[in-house]
Amino acid sequence: MDVGKRVLLLIIVGCILCSFTPVASAEMGSFLESWTTETFAVVIFGIILIVAVVTIGGIKYVTPENVLDTSVRKNLYDYIDEYPGSHLREIARELDLKPSNAAWHLRKLEQTNLIRSRSIGGKKVYYLVDGGIAARKEAVAESILRNNNAYKIMNYLSKHPGKHLLEIAHALDLNHHTVKWHIKKMYMAELVEGDTTHSTYPVYYPTETGISSVKNIQAHKSKKATAAS
Repeated sequence: MDVGKRVLLLIIVGCILCSFTPVASAEMGSFLESWTTETFAVVIFGIILIVAVVTIGGIKYVTPENVLDTSVRKNLYDYIDEYPGSHLREIARELDLKPSNAAWHLRKLEQTNLIRSRSIGGKKVYYLVDGGIAARKEAVAESILRNNNAYKIMNYLSKHPGKHLLEIAHALDLNHHTVKWHIKKMYMAELVEGDTTHSTYPVYYPTETGISSVKNIQAHKSKKATAAS
């Protein structure tokens, strides 16, 4: 038993001893009669804690060294590694966890600096710390493209670069306000870039990040479809 556990054990024993009525000369029978219900409860609770310390090994704190020792957190970490930009309910659904349980373990992964989160479109999405700025950009990009309309727009621009907003809306049969809203988000995330050099309207081109993100989303969809079949 290490020093920390011994200290904890001594504290528990001390609390139990303090709960006794310090009457050295009293008979054992009258001594026990003087105990209140609360005193018995304290003693029983103390005994349970001692058994827990001795048999289970004490209270285990989550540290960067042991945070991945549990299968739940290891699975969460691996899932975020494979699907950066995933949000809480998506992660919980895919790993068959309750959202509250997933949130607690994700918080431990954040506290030990293994993952980070960012709010995108009102949802908190997660990505690994190891990847640095590139991982954050990938997470933001893939989070945006999880929206079906955003994905269709990005996929269309990947195949037909240099189109303006109305052309995109007509080709995909979408309202031009919807296209404008998604294009704005993708522009801010550096998935597309605009050019007004040869047109009254801005025309849009996919960036390398945008093209890469579309391919990643396609690979994820293919993998999930294969797993489901």
